[in-house]
Amino acid sequence: MNEQDFQHRIRQHLNVSARNVSPPVADRLLQARQRALSRQKQTVRKLSLAGLGQTLSEHILPHGRTTLAMILVILLALGSGLLGEWQHVADLEEVDSALLADDLPIDAYLDRGFDAWVQNDSPD
Repeated sequence: MNEQDFQHRIRQHLNVSARNVSPPVADRLLQARQRALSRQKQTVRKLSLAGLGQTLSEHILPHGRTTLAMILVILLALGSGLLGEWQHVADLEEVDSALLADDLPIDAYLDRGFDAWVQNDSPD
């Protein structure tokens, strides 16, 4: 016997039993059925929101955490590069300030070897 045959037989037995119920019992069963249906509608609304939360927690948040972690790593890498660039600019400003503070003749700035001397990291 397959599942549909089983369901059909149960439905037939319930229909036969329902015909033999007295009218007061049938009214009470109808009222109980109506209350159950109204509660089910309320529960379905609540469950749909719970289903949204479940979908959010099962599908979106795991990927959202990964995406957030990737964005954080990218921002840290960009921030590190930007910080290094700012440090380089600060170093150049320091060299410029030191050069401007010294009393060097104009010819020193026009000398081709002067650029090589400025680029040299070893102190003289």
